[in-house]
Amino acid sequence: MHPVRQKILEYLKRHGQATVTELAAHLDMAPVSVRHHLDLLIGDNLVEASRVRRQSGAGRPKRLYTITEHADALFPNNYQGLARESLHILKRMLTPEQFADVMAEMAEKAALRAPAALETMSDEDRLQAVLHFLNEEGYMAFCECGPDEALLHTCHCPYRELIGEHPEICQIDQLLIQRLTGMSPVRVAHMADGEIRCTYRLLPQKSLPLPAPPAKMPANV
Repeated sequence: MHPVRQKILEYLKRHGQATVTELAAHLDMAPVSVRHHLDLLIGDNLVEASRVRRQSGAGRPKRLYTITEHADALFPNNYQGLARESLHILKRMLTPEQFADVMAEMAEKAALRAPAALETMSDEDRLQAVLHFLNEEGYMAFCECGPDEALLHTCHCPYRELIGEHPEICQIDQLLIQRLTGMSPVRVAHMADGEIRCTYRLLPQKSLPLPAPPAKMPANV
């Protein structure tokens, strides 16, 4: 990102809001130049100008600029570290069976965000709806369907940084795809093994036994 626009975002992050005049003074730049950079940031959905600061005297009201939620992604975060430590703690506290139940419960929670009418759709419409949902979730999914088999590919893993230490979390994707498609997904390619994508062969559910529903966690866990 351009250094000036980075400084604008940092100033807005620290102060919450600012006018062009305040940003120009901070950056030691002409207001017209600041407006140019603000327009670019607004175009990228990183900054918005939705409020106006009224002046006590005469003159035009001043627009207030703030950062958007999308801009937060440009600042450092420790989500991966928090997730990694949380998984380590869960593994110490739970048995392998209980940990598997947690992964299954997470898949169930994710499936609840999908369209509710999947079961009523035709096979083709259901698969398209599933792909649309997975792409909204960040999986970059697509399907190759032939007369004898259907392959569902996911080109992005939302938790790829974690699966080296915690390969069990891949169960979430497999269970999620099963719940959404009504098929039994058999993984035939795995990004964790160096492949460029994860690939699942979709089989009729009667071909493989369904995983049991997640058990209720003990009250004292």
